[in-house]
Amino acid sequence: MLGGSILIAVGITYLLLALGYEHAASVLFVALGLAFLGAYVVGNRPYVYLVPAAVLLGFGLGLFVPELLGLGGQLGALVFFALLAAGVLAVFLVAPERRWPLVPAAILAAVAITISITGAELIPAAAPAYLVPLILIAVGVYLLFERPS
Repeated sequence: MLGGSILIAVGITYLLLALGYEHAASVLFVALGLAFLGAYVVGNRPYVYLVPAAVLLGFGLGLFVPELLGLGGQLGALVFFALLAAGVLAVFLVAPERRWPLVPAAILAAVAITISITGAELIPAAAPAYLVPLILIAVGVYLLFERPS
């Protein structure tokens, strides 16, 4: 199921690009997150699918919502980090016996709070170009080393 869902997600994204939909890149991550979520829900609930589902959905929505609402600069960064933190926190809420997601969720939430309070530019303007491949690499490494439960 997962392989087919991923191909559908990528295909939909390329179709949206061909149709000129300007938010297609962020939709890819939402669609990939939904593919992993579907594998988690339909399968025998292996935790190995929950983490990529939550991270990719948080990341995708973190990209999509600011684009959709026209939020730029630090407000867009605040929404991005808050949604990414919420995605990681969702892993803990679904599987509270595993506490490790609280660490990255707290770090991401601290970044979002710092941005909202100080308005500081914590992330260099060039960083988003690196976030997409880094998130994909991190999820891929996780999938290679996490054992299905």
